[in-house]
Amino acid sequence: MNIRKFHINELPQDRIFVYLEEEFRKKIFQNVNENRFKEFNRLFFDNELNWPTLKQWKYGKHFIPLWFIVKFSEKIPEVSIEKFEKHIIAMKGPSVSNVIENPNLPLPEDERLIKIIGHFLGDGHVSGGFGSGLPKGKSHSEYRNFSLLLLDSFENDLQVFGKITLSKDYKHGHIVVPNLIGYILEHLYGIKFDCFNSRVPKILFDLPRELVAAFLRAFGDDEGHVFDSSIEYYSCNQFLLTDILNLINTTFPEIKTSNIKSNSKAGKNVKYSFTIYNGSQKVYLDLIGFDHPQKREDLMFNLQRNRKKSNNAKQEILDLLRKQDLTAKQISRLVGFRHSNALLHLRRLKDQGKVEIVRKEHWANVWRINIVSS
Repeated sequence: MNIRKFHINELPQDRIFVYLEEEFRKKIFQNVNENRFKEFNRLFFDNELNWPTLKQWKYGKHFIPLWFIVKFSEKIPEVSIEKFEKHIIAMKGPSVSNVIENPNLPLPEDERLIKIIGHFLGDGHVSGGFGSGLPKGKSHSEYRNFSLLLLDSFENDLQVFGKITLSKDYKHGHIVVPNLIGYILEHLYGIKFDCFNSRVPKILFDLPRELVAAFLRAFGDDEGHVFDSSIEYYSCNQFLLTDILNLINTTFPEIKTSNIKSNSKAGKNVKYSFTIYNGSQKVYLDLIGFDHPQKREDLMFNLQRNRKKSNNAKQEILDLLRKQDLTAKQISRLVGFRHSNALLHLRRLKDQGKVEIVRKEHWANVWRINIVSS
């Protein structure tokens, strides 16, 4: 699979500052002294520079704005962008910003990069100023998920940019990301990541199926839900979800889907969804799948479930609950019933006073035997 690579001059030049290897930095500035500065400034930079600033870049331990590097390369072709890339040892965003060490340049458009976009569109938040005239770094960017495996995977994927020191919180389910990552992705893909204005990048419709699958898998890990006989995608952004549906239908026509639906009676909290039908669950698993361990497990269970009928289902449930408290999903896994069937039996047993809800765990009711009735 051929993948694109983005050179440093394709990144947002007003948002990035680079740190050069010392010997290389000395070499490119060696012929620029105070006496020749006026000529250098006039010829190459339209008198946009001042000597104290250039002097800091020449002698000091300072990050240099990317726009200067790009313009320098354009005016002095023997110092190419490719040469600059080989000697950049760190880069960062404006003001106080986490540094990316040993940046991976040119930046490859592989599965890691595409998955990051999918997660940011799902459960991510990108912040900071996005233009040279805007406030710089108003707040941090982050990715949220309570799956520790997905947090670790997201952290590993971020290393596609280079070595990044990140703040990760398993307890609260989030990982803080340098705003620079958002600046780069928004610039390269012409998209926004805010909740109601985000869209699928148009280029994804032309990428190889492997990369599209990686994107959909990441988004589905955040916004997909596995039910007994279907997979549902959800979003409060109708246009984003329509893009997701079109991307599936265009790239994977083998997967059969419904049209977009909405819970329009929810007032301001309208959510949109579409369904991947029961008959396409195996195809979905083979072509896209889930990295989220619970969703993958649920999908595998659906495909392997014993479609047995029992004349004594309620008794099986009662026998299980006498041993330990369980959720409806746990019961369904143990007896081989659909989750919905397990819930139906539990409600009937509750009406009969034989079981009761003892607490909630991760938004699911935990059931137990009603000690009084037993």
